[in-house]
Amino acid sequence: MSERNELDVEESKKKIASVIPYYPFKGIDKFYDITGFLSRPDVFQLVIDLMTHRYRSMNIDAIGGIDARGFVLGPPVALALKIPFFMLRKKGKLPNSVTGASYTKEYAGSDSLCVSRGVLKPKSRVLLVDDLLATGGTFIAAIELLKSLDIVIAECACVVELKNLNGRQKFDKSGHSDVPIWSLIDETLLTLNGLADPEVAKNYVDDGAPH
Repeated sequence: MSERNELDVEESKKKIASVIPYYPFKGIDKFYDITGFLSRPDVFQLVIDLMTHRYRSMNIDAIGGIDARGFVLGPPVALALKIPFFMLRKKGKLPNSVTGASYTKEYAGSDSLCVSRGVLKPKSRVLLVDDLLATGGTFIAAIELLKSLDIVIAECACVVELKNLNGRQKFDKSGHSDVPIWSLIDETLLTLNGLADPEVAKNYVDDGAPH
């Protein structure tokens, strides 16, 4: 990549980060909300373009989106690469599916992922996509489910990586150091406090379920 293109990528990352706000949410000091770039078609397109550029030459057979924001990010990249997309859903949400082991969610509680039976051929090379890597539990659950089906995980991709939570170390400790992780931006670029806007702060309601 030329020096000019590298500069363009860095400027694109800053532009993406500039529209992703964070909010206090169910005991989490900074919950990053990707609605910020989804509501901006020009910035959303930047995200998809950067991901597509990265994976165009990596011989990916299919893209797996992790429930639920991976369902937003994965399909446009799969369409751009002209490869299949499949869903990794929460337990009980797919017919004729294979369910993985229970895992501890990023912030509270536990869950399981499932994938449609027969959606992938053995030895397929897949890219796993989610919006964010925090502690790594959800990605690891997806990796273990697919590895049990003899699927090769080419890489895990996310828009935001919270490096202070050491998700990469959890990959290593769980025996998945063979799976690369790619993130577009990390918390060092994410400085937009959603409550800095007085109108937002005045009407803000922390009404979500625990994560």
